[in-house]
Amino acid sequence: MRFSDALEGFWLAKRRGYSPHTVTDYSNTFNRFQRFVGDADVAGLVADDVRRFLDAMQTRYELSNKTLCNYWTALSAFWTWAEMELNISHVIRGRVERPAYQRRRVEPYRVEEVQAMLAAAPKGEPWRTPTGKLARGKRPTADRDRAIIITLVDTGLRASELCALRVEDYDRERGSLYVERGKGDKERTVYVGESAKKAIWRYLLGRRGAGTKEPLFATATLRTLDRNNLRQMLQRIGTRAGVRAVTVHRFRHTYAITFLRNGGNPLVLQELLGHEKLDTVRRYVALAQVDLESAQRASSPADGWDL
Repeated sequence: MRFSDALEGFWLAKRRGYSPHTVTDYSNTFNRFQRFVGDADVAGLVADDVRRFLDAMQTRYELSNKTLCNYWTALSAFWTWAEMELNISHVIRGRVERPAYQRRRVEPYRVEEVQAMLAAAPKGEPWRTPTGKLARGKRPTADRDRAIIITLVDTGLRASELCALRVEDYDRERGSLYVERGKGDKERTVYVGESAKKAIWRYLLGRRGAGTKEPLFATATLRTLDRNNLRQMLQRIGTRAGVRAVTVHRFRHTYAITFLRNGGNPLVLQELLGHEKLDTVRRYVALAQVDLESAQRASSPADGWDL
């Protein structure tokens, strides 16, 4: 069976279980691999083909080990499916070493940084009046952007999950948000507190009569916000606020670590974040424990009082 034919079967079986972002990443990997080996017979491909592909990608595109690891993961997923569906030997598992990379340290936002972003959200680009004075108007999406920032802090939603929310997914009374398709095509419900409920209420006041199928957080033309729109909006706010490295995922880290700092249960956090495995949550637990240990050393009452 040709690689292209096998790949068609893989996507028929697996596409619904992957997020759009994962589908894009995997498709990029498969397209490059097919160009590298040709539309070869899958049963004839061996571990050396994968090794040579990874080496060539690193040399040609100067890819990081993290990106190479993503390539390895995509190809391994394909061969895991092929092993079960086509009875083809898995050429990666136990044969091609997974590229190792150093995980970046999770660095949550400080409360001052979030406050600065909320303060900067309404501020438009400065302009000069006919008399030469510097003026700055309120941005038309200010209420939406403030609601998005507070919701991200309060829920740890992924970018794709927040963009996919519709008006009907938000229960104003309970403050719940229904995530229909999280990572792995899994549904779940997350909850916001009073601050987020107030921010969403203020934003939706300007959209009276919004249909239930409309995006909860929409563009100025009431279309669905996409990941790039969201990323660019947050980065611009971060620049105005003087906050570096503003990303949606950093809000997710902030939510997780703050949840644990405040005494939250790791198993509950796993459900709220939509993680199938506890491994990632364990990283947050370790970081929260280190953070608390450092805080104790810096703020110990007994030490401070020299007892």
